[in-house]
Amino acid sequence: MADFRVLTVCTGNMCRSPAAAVILRQGLVQEGLSGRIDVGSAGTSWDSEGMPMDDRTVKALVSAGFEEPFDHTARTVHQSELVEWDLVLAMTAEHAATMRRKVDQIPEGEPRPDVLLWRQFDPVVPANAREEDMAVPDPWYEGQKAFDRTVLGMIRAMPSLVLYLRVQLDALDSAKKRAGKSEGRTPTHRA
Repeated sequence: MADFRVLTVCTGNMCRSPAAAVILRQGLVQEGLSGRIDVGSAGTSWDSEGMPMDDRTVKALVSAGFEEPFDHTARTVHQSELVEWDLVLAMTAEHAATMRRKVDQIPEGEPRPDVLLWRQFDPVVPANAREEDMAVPDPWYEGQKAFDRTVLGMIRAMPSLVLYLRVQLDALDSAKKRAGKSEGRTPTHRA
């Protein structure tokens, strides 16, 4: 089981969130972190449940250098599964608000994921930007060029996002070491 789990979320789970999952998985592979972090995606709407990734998204990913196949079936995020995720990356402020409402309903004492926006990690977004101004554009009603622009824009966030996830893993590792020492055990090192 992975040390950390990330869920990307958009509306229908056919365009932005599955593209984000593909992009993030590749970034983690490149940084040697893929074995430690699981990545999934889901939507806030039931409308596309069971559908494959939109063909235009597939084309945009391939054009950006990602390799098929992209194993994906659209699904809706369920309240009960949120305790299984450590981080939810929303594509818009509306998606983030929906996810935060769901997280707020998790019973006291249960694990709760952090909810952030994908573009919080985009270097072209000003540090003082409001969440409403950080949406990953929805290309659904536009042509292929809009999908290409959306995917390329999402890729910009990858270095900062991977760095953030590395910091999260380092914090988990430190906490495990402290817990081992407080129980009177010393960590064992394999040669």
